Amino acid sequence: MKKLLVCSLAWGLVTAMAAPVWAAGFDGQGDNQIDAYGYYYAITGGKFPNGQTVTGVKATGGSMKFILDDPVWQTWGYNYAIDTWHTDGWFAQTAGLALTMQSGGVTVFDNNGIEDGTCGNFYDATAQGLPSAQTPGLYRGYCMSNKFDWIYAGYFKLDVATSIDTIIGYFDENSGFDRNNPLIKYRMNIWSSYVDPISGRIMPVNTGSFDGDVFCSDFAAGTFTTSDTGVDRVFGVDYGSIHDDIFRLTLALSEPVVLPPGEYFFSHDATIVPEPLTAIGLAGALAMFGGYLRRRRLA
Repeated sequence: MKKLLVCSLAWGLVTAMAAPVWAAGFDGQGDNQIDAYGYYYAITGGKFPNGQTVTGVKATGGSMKFILDDPVWQTWGYNYAIDTWHTDGWFAQTAGLALTMQSGGVTVFDNNGIEDGTCGNFYDATAQGLPSAQTPGLYRGYCMSNKFDWIYAGYFKLDVATSIDTIIGYFDENSGFDRNNPLIKYRMNIWSSYVDPISGRIMPVNTGSFDGDVFCSDFAAGTFTTSDTGVDRVFGVDYGSIHDDIFRLTLALSEPVVLPPGEYFFSHDATIVPEPLTAIGLAGALAMFGGYLRRRRLA
């Protein structure tokens, strides 16, 4: 689900240990088909480091992939096979999910420019003079692996072996999502890649779960924090040039990780822990997903 709509909430901070939070293996059924706890949407990046040529356009290989484990999507007209990666068509300006990696406080990978102020007008439709629906930086990807069980992963490329001790993803806090809710926990994953012999597109390795084969925060010691980046998504004049805060999700690892040179896919997602004993009801969720959430862009 790719989504454009807006609202903005206040600044704060939440911390949680990076530890196993739930069973992430595919089981072919929805874990939490509920409206409760809101919806977590990841921000994309618009910079292309290390000579990256893969963009959001499928013909280039496709920088945005998604995988789902809840067949209810098929009843809503999203006719995608579950438990397999799919390439989604985004924009030529979409490098992948926004990702910053650091080592010793120094940035060693950045495809977004949020931290150092080099993102330009990527997230600002008004400054670009574009309608909101035509602005790539305003779109986000749904990432909740145990609530309607769907995540996006974004491509990234490393030219050299890279040591990292901090991983940063980006999200916003609307659609009912509360990052301070103690029942919300976070995950980060990195997958290796291969070229599909049929489509010719680069794809993440399928691990039979929502866990990455290169890195999974469920099995790494570290601490998650969230904070306001100070950078906003700014909608076009068609939306009154309203601002929407971009938040960072930071994982500070207890021990550094070294990634060999190569092509990877990265995702961060929010989960509900523990899974609730009662559901608000699928009828409300169906109504919401039928009209308010959209996987694909508006134009």
